[in-house]
Amino acid sequence: MELKPSYSNRPFPKFSFPKREGFFSVDERRNYHNSMFNLRYLSAPRELNFSLNDGDDTYVEKLTSAEDEKLSHLLTYIMNNKSVISRENAPEFVCFRGLLRMIMSTPYDNRESWIVLATYYKRTIYLCAAETESKKAEKMRKTARDEMFRRYGFKFENFVLSSHPHKPPPGHTKPVNESEEFCIMFSSKLNGKKLLYGAEIDGLIAKEPCTSLEYLRKVPLVEVKVKRIENNERQLQNFYRFKSRNWWLQSFLVGIDAIHVGLRNDDGIVEGLEQISLKDLYNEVKNNDYWNGAV
Repeated sequence: MELKPSYSNRPFPKFSFPKREGFFSVDERRNYHNSMFNLRYLSAPRELNFSLNDGDDTYVEKLTSAEDEKLSHLLTYIMNNKSVISRENAPEFVCFRGLLRMIMSTPYDNRESWIVLATYYKRTIYLCAAETESKKAEKMRKTARDEMFRRYGFKFENFVLSSHPHKPPPGHTKPVNESEEFCIMFSSKLNGKKLLYGAEIDGLIAKEPCTSLEYLRKVPLVEVKVKRIENNERQLQNFYRFKSRNWWLQSFLVGIDAIHVGLRNDDGIVEGLEQISLKDLYNEVKNNDYWNGAV
């Protein structure tokens, strides 16, 4: 199979808009809950010019046991909601969004190897990514500066997401705990193949608290990111050529049409906010030949 982008002139594949089938939360101990208690809502920060360098003294990393979970939470959801894999609805593939994003990035990120484990059970193929030796080595090479930038994203969420639509974001008053998640299960079709996949969701836009799947299906979902303020054309091109691809894929796969972005300076101070339309982002990268989502 030819994976080089330059060899692909195919039209954009048929991908049906992702349907929200259900949800679950994961607590600080990585326990599964059939509830929305970790759901958060987009909310304007109390003020700008806040620092992403603070809060390390209370920051809680994701439990290392999470690496061994594989598809366990996803399978728990399926066992509690067997109708999603009934004979009439049986998906051909079940996985997490991260695996789909990884595979879809391969034509442009072919220096990274990957291993996907597959299990066929009752008409459905269950897919799970396995850690490669190169990925292990990459983790070992990460520096304190790399870790600082990774934490920036989680810290920023606490300044723009709240546990209630009518409450302000907690900022540094609430410690970040990476183990806590809110996930939505999605169904879709890719070129006629039925997919069922789970994805961690940052939050949603709503005027009232969400208490049902029906309401969850009606309101816009939110993807929150933070990025460095580009100081020159080269930095801007690097964003479009590399980072923007993962941003677009993450949101595209769950039906998000705009990304809410914090703009930080080199000192980790968030100076502004912007909303990036997924459509505008895609047109920019395609027109300038950075990458093509149809590949």
